[in-house]
Amino acid sequence: MDTPDKTQTAIKSLATTCEAIAHGRFDDVDELYDVVTNEGVPEDIRALAETFAGMVVQVEAREFHASQLIADLTETRRLLEAAEAKLKKENAVLRTRLDKLDVTYDEKQAELEIQQVTDSDYFKSLQSRAKSLRSKFKTDP
Repeated sequence: MDTPDKTQTAIKSLATTCEAIAHGRFDDVDELYDVVTNEGVPEDIRALAETFAGMVVQVEAREFHASQLIADLTETRRLLEAAEAKLKKENAVLRTRLDKLDVTYDEKQAELEIQQVTDSDYFKSLQSRAKSLRSKFKTDP
């Protein structure tokens, strides 16, 4: 039969352990399991201890999952920072190359090239054919 002493001790142990767990200290969780398995403790207190033990398992699982997510996010951040550094470096190289490209328009050179084209026999032939076609279409009714 349950003695008031065992019940009080179990309740005190349960309260102390639950308070530690509430403050994030899971070192005393084994005491919960001791209360759950102690046949000398009343059934309702053992059930309560078992419920708390189940909650501890869930909290630990969430904390483990959260720490895994944090680790994954930290790695993703590291990879993003490395990619950003690489892009900055590539952009700097491209900017340097772009600055070196100096496109200028040389008017004298352009006039010379135009003159070469317009002085060619082929261009003169095209001009003559175009003039002939224009005059032919103007006179046709």
